[in-house]
Amino acid sequence: MSVACFCVISPNKIEASTFDGHHDPWIFDKWIRDMDRFFECYNLFDNRKVRFAKMILIGEAKIYWKDVVDCLEMTDKPPITDWIKMKQNLQEKYLPQSYRNKLLNQ
Repeated sequence: MSVACFCVISPNKIEASTFDGHHDPWIFDKWIRDMDRFFECYNLFDNRKVRFAKMILIGEAKIYWKDVVDCLEMTDKPPITDWIKMKQNLQEKYLPQSYRNKLLNQ
């Protein structure tokens, strides 16, 4: 099981964790929040955020994202280059609606 977290290597370097597609909403939600913090620290543009996030998806999550990319290509739709859209797509897969509702109510 891969738990998303950040490991501070030095005061100037932060390393992002991978996400393996584990179906625990808490793990996925933490990974997303950690990624947002990582991107904020490094001030990356959206297209770089998506490219970086794709690189650290592993296991089932990597296969799922490849299927998303392939489906968009086959249907002549533009690729996802916006981090917000990527997050939304991943949330639909890994964050059940009941969990999203619970977060909204808190």
